Amino acid sequence: MAPRSLTPSLLEATSALSPENGSPDRLIARISRDWCTQHSVLGGYLTTLMLSAARRFINSNTDAVAEYPDPIHVFIQFLHKVPPGQVSVSCKILRATARLCVVKVDLELSRQPEPGYGEAQQSPACIAIATFANLDNEKGLTQDSTQSEQLGAHPLPSRETDCVTIDDPVVDATPVTRKLHWVAPRSADGLWGHRLGGHQREVWLSFRDETPISDLLHLALLADMPLQPPATHTAGFYSRYALSTLCLSVEFKKRPGPSTKWVLVRSNSHKVVDGRYDVNVQILNEEGEILALSNHVVYISDLRKNSKRAKM
Repeated sequence: MAPRSLTPSLLEATSALSPENGSPDRLIARISRDWCTQHSVLGGYLTTLMLSAARRFINSNTDAVAEYPDPIHVFIQFLHKVPPGQVSVSCKILRATARLCVVKVDLELSRQPEPGYGEAQQSPACIAIATFANLDNEKGLTQDSTQSEQLGAHPLPSRETDCVTIDDPVVDATPVTRKLHWVAPRSADGLWGHRLGGHQREVWLSFRDETPISDLLHLALLADMPLQPPATHTAGFYSRYALSTLCLSVEFKKRPGPSTKWVLVRSNSHKVVDGRYDVNVQILNEEGEILALSNHVVYISDLRKNSKRAKM
């Protein structure tokens, strides 16, 4: 067994929240470089942090009328890149019923002025609308599909016979991508995840420190770790282009099992045009069950036209 990492796990890091000046609806968090791409905090980590803050806020709020342990959906708009360091997270319940609780979550950066020029100013960086419920209590119309229908025309790729560990340097280029094992099909031309053709990509993910993928919050992070379809068409993509996520949403379908080690992340883009594209993501367990669905809008910047460097 690999030695346990000395750095905090995802759940430990995102639960390290403290009240800001005693306020019940404002929390302070400090984000380490462990969760960064080359120049900013991964959007999936910010999503996880905001969900963790919202869950904690709901549990302590008297306006909540039931227990809502599970996020079932979140939409997050990214306004500015977030550097590692201290952030402030504020929460407000928009609606609470016996079935669900909707929370608005704002993540702000603290901008320190020059000495003698007033107090620090809070600048909004991300805005999220998160919906919580209890998956154990959900009931209603269900239309079952067969296992083959769920998987479409393509069964899951075998890690042993269909895939190899990705050895591209881009996997180890950032702190957050170094936290994962990346195992994917490889095509004859050396590109990754191309088994299904077109813009469809597949990759198996697990944590290198052997942390189980046991919580819905793990899925919030991994939803932002797909193989980016445009990036895997061209060798050396990240030396030429930078990617910036405008917004993303995640719908949580099923809690992962407590000992889940691997999940398959399938991604697909319907249209890549004029420097903007969509990404549709499925996260599946080893039995082929869908755990979460996600949608992203991503911008592509040409590094030859500016000095920005790419993130994975």
